[in-house]
Amino acid sequence: MRSIRRVPPRNLMSKIVLTGALAVSSAIAVIGPHPVGAATSGSVTSIGSLLTYGSPSGDQLDTRLTGMASTGDGKGYWLVAADGGIFSYGDAGFFGSTGGSTTFFPYVGITATPSGQGYWITNTSGYTEHFGDAVDVGSLGTLGVNPAAPVVGIAATTGAGYWLVAADGGVFSLGDAAFHGSMGGKVLSAPVVGMARTPDGNGYWLAAADGGVFSFGDAAFYGSMGGTTLNAPIVGIAAGAGGHGYWLVGADGGVFSFGDATFFGSLGADPPATTTPVVGMTGESSGDGYWLTTTDKNLPSAPQVPSVLDECNVPTAGPAVTPASIVLACGDANASLVDLTWSSWTSSSATATGQYTRNTCVPDCARGAFITSQAVVRLAYPIQTGVGPQFASISYLYADASAPSGSSGVAVVIPTSPG
Repeated sequence: MRSIRRVPPRNLMSKIVLTGALAVSSAIAVIGPHPVGAATSGSVTSIGSLLTYGSPSGDQLDTRLTGMASTGDGKGYWLVAADGGIFSYGDAGFFGSTGGSTTFFPYVGITATPSGQGYWITNTSGYTEHFGDAVDVGSLGTLGVNPAAPVVGIAATTGAGYWLVAADGGVFSLGDAAFHGSMGGKVLSAPVVGMARTPDGNGYWLAAADGGVFSFGDAAFYGSMGGTTLNAPIVGIAAGAGGHGYWLVGADGGVFSFGDATFFGSLGADPPATTTPVVGMTGESSGDGYWLTTTDKNLPSAPQVPSVLDECNVPTAGPAVTPASIVLACGDANASLVDLTWSSWTSSSATATGQYTRNTCVPDCARGAFITSQAVVRLAYPIQTGVGPQFASISYLYADASAPSGSSGVAVVIPTSPG
C-alpha cells in the first residue's frame, strides 16, 4: 500500500548556516596530486583503502552517468545514468532500472535503502522510481508538487523514506523523512547541487556549486568553500562516517574535507576531461575512502550563454539558445510553444512571444483537436549544468476565453543537462 507524506513548507527553517568566507575546519584539503594507490576503472576512481569494482563500457551506456551510491560496507556501489539505467558492481545487487526508456526529465540521483537491498532514483522533476526493498512512498507529482527548480539530489533516511533537494535549495520529505529546513525561497549565490544526511537521519547538509554548505537538524557546520575561488564548480557532497564531517567534490575531481572527514586524495593533477566531468561521490560506513564517478560519455560543448533543452530526445539532445519552439509534452507532443520570437536572452532570464498549441484530448487525445493561443513565455532560474548555464524554469501566459481574466498561466520545471 502506498504511503505518501505531505511535504512541509519549504521555507520553514530549523537551522541554517549561510555560505560565507572559508571557515576554519579540522581538515581542509586543496586539490593536490593524484593520490598514490588510487585505482581507476573507466568512469570510477576509488581513493583511500577502497577498491574499484568496475564501471560500464561505452557500449553499455545510452546516456551519460549522473550519480552513484554505495552499499555502505565499502564493497560495492551503483551508478545511475540520465535515462535511469542502473549499473551495479561489487556486492551491490541489481534490482531493476528504467534504462533504455525515453524520459523528458533526466535522472540525476540514486540512494540506497538501509539494507542495501534496494534503491530509489529520481529525475529533475522529482519523479522517483523504487527498486528492490525500496518502498513506494510517492513522488512530487503524486503529491501535486511542482518544484520551482530542478531536483538535483536524493538521500535516504534510516527507515523508509527519502529527501529530495532542488537547485534552489528547496527540500522535500517523503515517507518517514522528517523536514529539518531548507534554503527554498532564499537568495543563493550559486545553485544547490546535492545533499547528504547524518548517520542517524536527523539532519542533512546541502552543498552549492560555489562550495557553500548549509546544515539542518543535527547536521553541524564544519566549514565550506564559499567565498573561495574554485578551479571547477562543486558537484557533490558525501558525509563522513561519524557524522562530524563531510567531503565536497568538484567537477575536476578536486576533493575538500571538513570536520573529521579524512582527506585521502583527489584527482588533482590528473583531472578528467572537461567533456566527461566528475558528477558524483560516495563513501562507506567506516570512512576509509570514497569513490568518484565521471559522466563517462562526453557532454556537448558548453554554450556561451544560458540555454534550454527544446527536444524530446532528452537527455541526448543538445542545448539550444533562442529556440523557435519548445516541446512541453514529450510523449505525444500534445503541447508545445511554437513560433517563438525572443525579445531578450540574458544571463538571468529570457522573454519571448509566440503560440501555445495544445490538444483538447476530447473525447480522447487520439481524436482531439489542436487549438492555438497567443502566449508570452519567460525562462528563468539559470543553473550550472554539465554543458554550462541552462534555464531551469519556464512560465507562460496564454489567451484563454474560459478563464475569468481571459488568460491562464503555467509555471513548470524544464529539463536540464545532467552533470
